[in-house]
Amino acid sequence: MAYREYDVSSRSEGLRNAALVAWICYAVGLLSSWLTGPIGFVVALVKRGDSVGTVYESHFNAVIRSGIICFIGYTLGWITVWIGIGFVILFAVWLYNVYVVIRGFMRLMERRPYD
Repeated sequence: MAYREYDVSSRSEGLRNAALVAWICYAVGLLSSWLTGPIGFVVALVKRGDSVGTVYESHFNAVIRSGIICFIGYTLGWITVWIGIGFVILFAVWLYNVYVVIRGFMRLMERRPYD
């Protein structure tokens, strides 16, 4: 997928700020039992259509993809917690989520696509 060079337009800055809000919501969600994660997910869903063809499109796609993966993983972890393996699943999903958020922040600050 080809991305346009970074432009300093207000549209581009608005998309960057929206991606930053989504990543911040995910980061805070890591520490607050995912209370703010769904807000970041909704921001990404709403702004994804506006970001087509920009470097921020991949950030919104990453937020949505990781949100779905984490929802499934956390659900599976909580369902299987009674047999003991659930805690391992929950921890693995949390580690994956930490990786995704850190990578997302680093790429966003460099104004590079997530992919």
